[in-house]
Amino acid sequence: MGSDPIFWGIVLSALAGGIFLGRAWQQYATRAARRRWPARWNLNARPLFSVHERALYRELRAALPNHVILAKVSLLRFCQSADASDAKAWYDRLQALHVAVAVCSPNGVVVSVIDIETNPSKATRKSQKLKEAVLEACRVRYVRCLPGQWPAAHLLAGWALGPMGSSAEQAQFSPERLHDAGDQLARKLKQRRAERAARWAESSFAQDSFFAMDSRFDGMITAPSTQEGESAGGDGMGHQPKMAHQRN
Repeated sequence: MGSDPIFWGIVLSALAGGIFLGRAWQQYATRAARRRWPARWNLNARPLFSVHERALYRELRAALPNHVILAKVSLLRFCQSADASDAKAWYDRLQALHVAVAVCSPNGVVVSVIDIETNPSKATRKSQKLKEAVLEACRVRYVRCLPGQWPAAHLLAGWALGPMGSSAEQAQFSPERLHDAGDQLARKLKQRRAERAARWAESSFAQDSFFAMDSRFDGMITAPSTQEGESAGGDGMGHQPKMAHQRN
């Protein structure tokens, strides 16, 4: 029996099956524990920014007053699959990726993102390449820097937005631009009012019976005037001879 291969095959199979069942039960228990409502909440609040991220955020707020600065933004918030059939695959690829700072226009469009490289590793480099490809496909400017090594305040807008973006940032709210915008708005309002008045004059509503006096009442309106005129004329004819008689 000790050298029977069938016996040892059964023993090894039973041992392997026990190990497999043990691991499966352990994984099931772990998942069940995660889904179960926790008995203790061993959590503490933590700051959203690191020290360097806070410093960069403040300088960007000062350099880009006409933009919205967001922190720790997931790529899924401003990137999506162009094909609905690939949405699940792209979600699985991008759900773990985020950027340190996102620079947005006032209506919420991301125009530039900034990352602070703190701990480069092999896994980080792979994620970095994926992030660069995604942002290039979405046409979003992407810049990186080491902690505390970003440009000075007077160069920060050009670094974050690029040459064209910084020029637009400086000219966006200049007094001359605001004055021109006000004149253009006034001209458009005047033109709209004139067009609206012309449409009203040419519209069939102006001739519609709802906006005009009903013709059924024309006789009731003109008849009393005619009778009053005839009565007044009759009275005049009746009194004239009397007045003449009195004079005589």
